[in-house]
Amino acid sequence: MAHVLQITVEVPGPLAGVPAEELAVRARLLLVLDEVRAGRLTRPGAARALGLALDDFLILAGKHGIYAIDYDLDDFRRELDDLSADRG
Repeated sequence: MAHVLQITVEVPGPLAGVPAEELAVRARLLLVLDEVRAGRLTRPGAARALGLALDDFLILAGKHGIYAIDYDLDDFRRELDDLSADRG
């Protein structure tokens, strides 16, 4: 990572016993996933930010409800309907 910003956060009591590095890894992941969800970071950019291969990031992101293909389900259904109408 070329540019790094280090921040300090207060950890809620129930997490106080979790090792700091584990919390840092989890916090970085959740921040990056949030940026992807918001459309401010691409999937390849997110993988780079976390130091992961794209495939590994996509698997991890999928576990958090972010899928490899960002395609609106309603748009997909409309396109399928359009294709079906063109054939009929």
